[in-house]
Amino acid sequence: MSKTLTCRELGGTCDAQFSGDSFMEVMQKGAAHMMSDEAHKESIMGMEQRTGENQQQWMDRMQKEFDAKSDDK
Repeated sequence: MSKTLTCRELGGTCDAQFSGDSFMEVMQKGAAHMMSDEAHKESIMGMEQRTGENQQQWMDRMQKEFDAKSDDK
């Protein structure tokens, strides 16, 4: 079943929504969006400093958040 995360939940700057059957599918859609302008790029580049997580730690945490989300209706 499909689940949805927002740009902001993924570490971005807006409330655009991305849906998919796996976290990787949602992440791929979100990554394309987040590379669309400078504000989003800056948010991504500063994520490790902001969260204290390296990329793998962030991916692991986001996978857990995706798994815990309810399926879209």
